[in-house]
Amino acid sequence: MIKSLNKFKYMLLYCSILVGFNNQGYSQNITLTGNIFEYATYYINSFDLSTGATNVQIFRYQLTSDEFPTDIKINFRASMISPTLGINSEQTIIEIQTNTFTLNAPMLLDNRDISSETTVIYDQANPPNTIELSGQVIESLDPMQADAILQSVMTTGKIADGEYTFSIQVLSDNDQVLASDSKTINIQSPVSITLESPAGSLADTLDNTIYTNFPIFQWFSQPCNGCESYIRISHFNPSQHNSPEDAIEDQRVLPFDQSEDWSLLDAPNSFQYPLTGAYPLEPGNVYCWQVMIKMPTTSGFEEMLSNISVFKIGISGEIENSSMISNPFLLALKNTLGDDQFNALFGPGNDLQGFIPTGQLEVNGVSVDESSINYLLGQIQSDALKIRSVTIE
Repeated sequence: MIKSLNKFKYMLLYCSILVGFNNQGYSQNITLTGNIFEYATYYINSFDLSTGATNVQIFRYQLTSDEFPTDIKINFRASMISPTLGINSEQTIIEIQTNTFTLNAPMLLDNRDISSETTVIYDQANPPNTIELSGQVIESLDPMQADAILQSVMTTGKIADGEYTFSIQVLSDNDQVLASDSKTINIQSPVSITLESPAGSLADTLDNTIYTNFPIFQWFSQPCNGCESYIRISHFNPSQHNSPEDAIEDQRVLPFDQSEDWSLLDAPNSFQYPLTGAYPLEPGNVYCWQVMIKMPTTSGFEEMLSNISVFKIGISGEIENSSMISNPFLLALKNTLGDDQFNALFGPGNDLQGFIPTGQLEVNGVSVDESSINYLLGQIQSDALKIRSVTIE
């Protein structure tokens, strides 16, 4: 247990270095600058738990001063809140402080150069000076809490979901704070992608028929750091395909370029079928769609796929004026309101029969573009917003 706890301390020290810095810290005589490479998942197998060493770049920063030489020491602290582990208030994971050392020139630090076995690093002088470092643990988790986290790490292979705060202080020899920085990161690993609209199975296309050639696709997934969302859509041809899986791997209507398997998205949870850059969706056809999320992890990119959902483009017969259905904005509005409510406003004999949008759109008296309206319609479709009433002016 003691050996495991010591290894865990090295790992947590390393994690406190992983995400603890940014380039917005204040400085009197000392300046911290650098970059952090955030990941959606931190896998422990990317690290040597006995030494804290890793071949994955987590951070790179420079420490410099307006006066040399200067004597300094560095304090690292990591804390966490993780309800899944029963830690509901901020708890220090590890706090370590180095010995005082003399900085004679700017010093460049890369996490791949640091481990518990590192005793000498080099500054950026010409020729470089050596810096000897040693440290001591100021505070750490008690053994019972450390064991709970270790069990979670060994079970999942990664640090537990929660709110992690990492901080660094550059101190003078008499403990005056010369520069400091901190950052809090909410780690919540995505576990699934749920397709919401238009969504259904091949057996119930009657219940998943939509009357728009430009549908708004909606899905749900947990947010994650640095993730990218992709979509692909294919025509299901019953004479050629035995299943949605066959269709989705065959010729795609999106992306248009068949050398590409997926289309990169700007928004993480919604997408409106485009006017250009894709094959048109045709009435009477059945289509399959799927979403992929690419997650940056300390072991490289990982791909998470949704299930495949099916929908059908209906042949409109409810509205006599077919020119109305060809307008993308009205199509999106019809998909949001539903057939009955839309027909009650825009159908034959009703107040808005024959209405064609001018392109001049306002929300609460403020001019907006069509993408803003599409976003609101998507929020309504996903039940994030509710329609309380509809009035005609």
